[in-house]
Amino acid sequence: MSLLLKRRSRSETRPKEIPEKAKQPETEMETKSDRQLERAQHNARQPHPHASEQNLNKLGLVSGGGSMGRRKTSAELISEAKMFLGEASGAMPLMATGGARLVSTRRPITPRESGRVLYGKVALAGRPPSAFSMRYLQNEKPSTPRQLPALSGSGPATPMPPRNGALLCQSSTETLIELLKQHRGLKDCSDETVQHVNAILQELYTRVRKQERSFKRGFILGGLYGLVECSSPRVLLAVARVVLALRVTGSNLTGACKLIFKVARHEQHDALFHEHDVLELLIDGLGHASPLDDPEACIYAYGCIRFLTASSAQDRDDALNRNWIGLEGSGASNPVSDPVTSPALAAISAPLCPRKLTGQQTLVSRLARHGAVELMILHLQMLNEAGATKRLQGPPLHTLYQLSAAMRALADVSQQQQRLQLQLQLACPHLIRAAEVSMGELEVQANVVRTLSVLSEDSECCDTLHNYAARIGLLLGPSCAGGQCSERLLAVLSRLGYMLGNILAKHESARIQYFQNDVAMEYLLNVLEQLNDRSPTSLALLDAQIKLIRVVANMSVNPEVGAGLGNVRSLGSVLLQLLSTTSSELEKKKSSEQQELLHATLGALHNLCFYQDKQAAIQPLAKGSLQSLIDELSASLANVLGTCKTSATKVELARVLGNLTRNERARRCFCGSGGLSLMVQQLTKQAAGQDYELRTCAIGVLVNLLGDGEQRGPFLQLRGAELLSLLLRGSLEQEDWFLANIVCQALWNLLIDGQCAANLCQNGNILDEVSDLLADYLDEERIPTGDNDSDYDNDDPDDPEDNRDEEEEKGTETDTEAHDALWEDFALVATDLLERIQNNFDRQQQSQAPVPHTDNEDDNDVFIEEM
Repeated sequence: MSLLLKRRSRSETRPKEIPEKAKQPETEMETKSDRQLERAQHNARQPHPHASEQNLNKLGLVSGGGSMGRRKTSAELISEAKMFLGEASGAMPLMATGGARLVSTRRPITPRESGRVLYGKVALAGRPPSAFSMRYLQNEKPSTPRQLPALSGSGPATPMPPRNGALLCQSSTETLIELLKQHRGLKDCSDETVQHVNAILQELYTRVRKQERSFKRGFILGGLYGLVECSSPRVLLAVARVVLALRVTGSNLTGACKLIFKVARHEQHDALFHEHDVLELLIDGLGHASPLDDPEACIYAYGCIRFLTASSAQDRDDALNRNWIGLEGSGASNPVSDPVTSPALAAISAPLCPRKLTGQQTLVSRLARHGAVELMILHLQMLNEAGATKRLQGPPLHTLYQLSAAMRALADVSQQQQRLQLQLQLACPHLIRAAEVSMGELEVQANVVRTLSVLSEDSECCDTLHNYAARIGLLLGPSCAGGQCSERLLAVLSRLGYMLGNILAKHESARIQYFQNDVAMEYLLNVLEQLNDRSPTSLALLDAQIKLIRVVANMSVNPEVGAGLGNVRSLGSVLLQLLSTTSSELEKKKSSEQQELLHATLGALHNLCFYQDKQAAIQPLAKGSLQSLIDELSASLANVLGTCKTSATKVELARVLGNLTRNERARRCFCGSGGLSLMVQQLTKQAAGQDYELRTCAIGVLVNLLGDGEQRGPFLQLRGAELLSLLLRGSLEQEDWFLANIVCQALWNLLIDGQCAANLCQNGNILDEVSDLLADYLDEERIPTGDNDSDYDNDDPDDPEDNRDEEEEKGTETDTEAHDALWEDFALVATDLLERIQNNFDRQQQSQAPVPHTDNEDDNDVFIEEM
């Protein structure tokens, strides 16, 4: 075999470029359709016929589909190869370097109130009523009533002008006020009356905005007094506009805010806020108020902003789960197949957004331009400073509740508002401080944390929050103090975990900062232990566990942190108990929440096991640490794998085992629990199945297991050599060089054992078949050389169709080069394997005596470094 005398270098296996002078002039005469047809034929290479079904029947294996599945494209093979090798920079949201993977989750669902209410079911001491009755507007400074001057040009009995807009402009302000007083106590009214009163109020507002100072505020407010009980929302907003235009403070400002709140609490009135500048006037009025001195005005004003900017759609949280890749059909998650920002999710989100979202964004844009967020930040600072010296309670605390809720509503619809996003980014540190100030007030803290969790989905806000990762972790402290976990406390824990998981998924420095903060780590472990001791019956409990386990998973992506977490007390026992409990619950009843918790636990174990490949150091191991429970974990994984029926869960289990079985003690315990036969069983079922990921991960585990000499004999007894031969044939026929590569690594580890190699040589059929396959597919004539795109260089550069063709050609060239690179990696391993097989045959022919045990070359074992 001349093929064994050399290894193909990268330059030898690349398609050779034709020199410029060698171009054929006939290419100029080719039509575009001919060129496109030729390229299509190149890109659509047909797979070679194979005998997978016959081999399955020969081995007695059950074929799921009668074939190895459809042949994957080059792009799919390259993407999958990089995915498993941890080299895909484009998959950064879900794949980190070093073989550790980031874990994604869905946004916590916020229960929506049936209607627009100020507090709903929240029980805050001393809260103002959601329903109220406004009886009067009063002077800011009490003063004795004064005699109104006589109307100019007439006596008191002079008849009022008719209902005519032109005459209203000509009337004096005193006349307008008297006209309004005629409607004192107005409640139900006709459309004509509403139009007339509204016209008077509009004219009065115009004059007030022109800084007309001929009358005191009390005189104008006295005319507005009798209209506050009117049932017309249009009249109420017109009254509020005039009051706010007077730049009132104190109780009058509170009264105006109540009027606007009264209208905003009904969704059908939202269109009225688009007709005039009442929101801008409201912000101007709040600018003269203090959340400490005028808390009631702030409460109703921020409640109004929350109503107008928050969505009424119950499914909005599902549409905004930007960080979640769910398995709608199978009820499990597959956090590797798609990036975080899945195009499919974006397509789903668009139709789920409510139709009034454009109107909401208009209101939000107006508020942002008028400085609403800056004012909120200022009020937040004032509340934080007050809370730093004295515990907030009463109306100021209620103001913080409504303010944070309004800010959350703004954050929910800020994705396309760059200005608003930048403003909200500045609010992040103040919200963290507000969460610290409101400790002990669970309802208020839950609202603040909910706002932060929404902001953590934005990359710019997350860049700000990552500097406070440890401080956010300290918020878990009060949760450890009490023995009971209420629904509200679980909601706080869930959102804290969700926020921390988002931060740790994006920032390396945040992972190190959090891990090095002993207090934050202690709080996290205490909360995990407390939640683990409770019966997993509540959905809120499961959601909190999912989010907090994700914190551990994303933190352990860092090599230093991942290695350190392996010897942290109780963490291993918590994960092991979760693995056992969730798998048992899923056997009884399938639940999407239990499935997600199991996958989050496996994600954390996957990352932690990656750093436990070597034997534990001499230093004492912490009680309940992962390193101290390697034996129990290996046995538990084998047990779960044997009972699991979900394909996605099997993939996650195989990934964990791919990292864990690099540890010698773990391999021994896993195989002692029947792990080797389980892996062979899984590969037997998937040999011709459609689940590519499970097949690939299982082969990777098998590579590691065959690194131990004592497992090679049992593997042969399980007919493992025939299985590997079948897998190799199927991968080569599909030109899946990555899968063929790891199958060759498994065969290499198997043939290192001299006794196993001798037994296989005596049998002859299997190694003969493998040798023929490798020699055939290592033949350079079978490797596609690709089309030479230089034939198309004479196309018109100004033709837009040619430009598109050039872009397609460039993409094809890149794809072909990457595909060839995978083949080169396969060729290096396959050439060595073919040489070893030939050497074993030569050795067998030279001597019929058994190969001495000293010929074993276990030092040359190959292990899968990353899974």
